Amino acid sequence: MGLNEPCIYRVPSRIRDVKPEAYTPRMVVIGPLHRYPKSTTIDGAETSSYPWHIKPEYSMMEARKKVYFETFSKYGDGIVKMRKIVQGEEKKIRDSYEESTEWIPSEYFVDLILHDALFIMQFLLTTRIGRSYDEILGQESVVRNDLILLENQLPFFILDRLFSSDRSFMTNVMLLHRCPTIKDFILNAFGLTIEENPNFKHFTDMFRYVYEKSLDNIPGHVKLTPWSWPHNIELMNADNLSKGGVKFKVKAMFGVFSLHVEFKKGRLTMLSFRANQWFDMVLRNVIAFEQCHVSLIPFTTNYVHFLNFLITSDRDVEVLSEEGVVTNNIGRVSLVVDMVNKLQVGVKVGNTSQYFYIAEDLRAHCKSRRKRCWATLRKVYFSDLWTGTATLAAAFLLLLTLVGTVASVIQAYKSFK
Repeated sequence: MGLNEPCIYRVPSRIRDVKPEAYTPRMVVIGPLHRYPKSTTIDGAETSSYPWHIKPEYSMMEARKKVYFETFSKYGDGIVKMRKIVQGEEKKIRDSYEESTEWIPSEYFVDLILHDALFIMQFLLTTRIGRSYDEILGQESVVRNDLILLENQLPFFILDRLFSSDRSFMTNVMLLHRCPTIKDFILNAFGLTIEENPNFKHFTDMFRYVYEKSLDNIPGHVKLTPWSWPHNIELMNADNLSKGGVKFKVKAMFGVFSLHVEFKKGRLTMLSFRANQWFDMVLRNVIAFEQCHVSLIPFTTNYVHFLNFLITSDRDVEVLSEEGVVTNNIGRVSLVVDMVNKLQVGVKVGNTSQYFYIAEDLRAHCKSRRKRCWATLRKVYFSDLWTGTATLAAAFLLLLTLVGTVASVIQAYKSFK
């Protein structure tokens, strides 16, 4: 291992074994981690002139990489310049992988990185243009998902070096998407937005970076000093919070990758948690990266820990779904509970969280008897428009009855006198 800190890892088995498909590419492999030395026996693997095996499900995209490479090679001496850039950065690229890549000879390693880098950028450009003749468009969503996986990464710096120096590529990017930099282009291609100049290590880290920047309601000095956070994050589930007078609200904001949570005036506000396979995959890979890259503050891991307190039963999902805090795209309510609970299986959770102040405020709120009584009255007698109308009508009739009774008593009293 070199002096540079690695940033691309194999997912630990304690996490991977819970849901292997969330970390395994379906169509395209990027980088060395899903290639195996020819000395390794892999069932069904295909061999080639390269010093590695590759599984058959990836062969179609390997062929597409060659097509993109050959197409790019027709225009000037760009490939020659790019190869020299990769050769100059080879050691730094190898150091980006925690697992040793020494089994891949230099010539083949440079070729691998160059082919994969060209494929990524040409794929993103092609899918944004929407060229009807490119057969890859039919598999766009699958390939795009593969590009997010932690084990399927190239270090971002090499993409930046290669394509920032290519004038023709940058001209196409700027004309089509008004993106002044490669970072802006990639963020745009994945539907992400960061106002400031982002600094991420690869595509998985890009999503983690967007998550971190969504914590706009946490003071900077608090967010960046986790060692000073109190050691508590105990929280009641959504149903009990609701019974304690807590209201839930969805935060209206652009973008869907957010860890934003706040509690003010009895209202817990969050971005809607979308229960579907896409978000499950993104969260899992970002959390795996946080678990492996120990210098990171585990903001996303803490968010999932927070969700695990909120969602413990079908009733919790129903409570949150009523207010749009949970969007169920996977079917039965029990599947949402299962998805949230399994997100944390195998994950090492610390004793502190960026949500500790919120947890404290929620506990204090729910301890108030007055608020619990009001919450009960609201749920029983004013749970919806019809119930509320019926309650008011009944109260009005009761008042009229009471007035009539008092009037009768007074009249009877006068008659008696």
